[in-house]
Amino acid sequence: MKDKTMLIHHKEDQTNYQGAVVPPIYQNSLFVFEDWDAINQAFEDPINNSIYSRGKNPGVSMVEEKLAKLCHGEKAKMFSSGMGAISASILHYVKANDHIISINNIYGPTNNFIRHYLKEKCNIDSTFVEGKNIQDFENAIRPNTKLIYLESPSSAIFSLQDIEAVAKLARKHKIKTVIDNTWASPIFQKPLDLGIDLEVHSCSKYIGGHSDIVAGVIVGKENDLDEIFTHEAALLGAKMAPFEAWLILRSLRTLSIRMKEHQSNTRKVIELLQNHEAVEKIYYPGIPSFDQYELAK
Repeated sequence: MKDKTMLIHHKEDQTNYQGAVVPPIYQNSLFVFEDWDAINQAFEDPINNSIYSRGKNPGVSMVEEKLAKLCHGEKAKMFSSGMGAISASILHYVKANDHIISINNIYGPTNNFIRHYLKEKCNIDSTFVEGKNIQDFENAIRPNTKLIYLESPSSAIFSLQDIEAVAKLARKHKIKTVIDNTWASPIFQKPLDLGIDLEVHSCSKYIGGHSDIVAGVIVGKENDLDEIFTHEAALLGAKMAPFEAWLILRSLRTLSIRMKEHQSNTRKVIELLQNHEAVEKIYYPGIPSFDQYELAK
C-alpha cells in the first residue's frame, strides 16, 4: 500500500471493536486474563502482551505499528514526549565514559542533554561538528565513540547531513546512529533506508499536526526496540497515554495530505520572501540558492 492508504487501514480490524469505524481508546491501566496460566504466559513475554499500560496498550500498539511501517522500520516505541524518545534512544547506545558526535544545530533540549546532562551525570563526552562534510564526522571519531546523533534538516537553519555517507562511516567504525527526522517527516524522508539505526520524532509536530498532542516515537530494528522497551521505556517510565495515541491515530489519516499542503504553502512563502527587499538570506533546502541544494534534491 502507498503511505497514505497504509496510514488509514494498516492494523485496523473493525471486527475486533464491534464494527466501530474508528478504533476505541483503551483508557485503562490493567488487563484481565482468563486464568493463572494465561497470566504466567503473558509475564513471560511482556513485550508482546498487554499487562500494564506503561508497557503495552492495544491502542498505542496500533499507532506504533503504523509508524514503524511508515518509516520502513521493524518496530516502534512511543513516548510521552519527543524528548522522552530522544533521551531513550541516546541512552540505549551509550554508557559512562563513552563519546558522542553530533551537529551544532540540533534541537536545543537535545543539545543540552548531550552536552551538559550526560557529561555531568555519566562522564559522557561529546563533540559537536558542522556536519556538512563527511570529514567533519571522521575527524571527530575517538576510540570510545559509540554514537553519532543527527538531525537533518537541522533546527532553525535547516542544514543537511549526507545521511547515507554518515551511516556508512559509522558502520565502518562500529558506531551506532540516531537521527531526529521530525522536520522532514517520514513522508518526505526515510533515514532507515539510508542505513540509520534509530529514527526519532517529536510527534507533537507534523505527525500530530493539530497542536493538541505532546508525544514522541523511536523506530528501528526489532532487537533494538525490544531492548528499549525493557530498559529505557519501562524503567524510565515516559509512557505514551492511550488518549494521545488515539489522537495521533486520527492525525496519521491526514499526514500525507497535510505534508504536501505544507510544502505547497512554503513554496508560496519562499517566492514572496525571495523578492522582498527586507530579506537578506533564506534558509530553505528546496531553493537553488541554498548551499546544500544538490544534497537536498
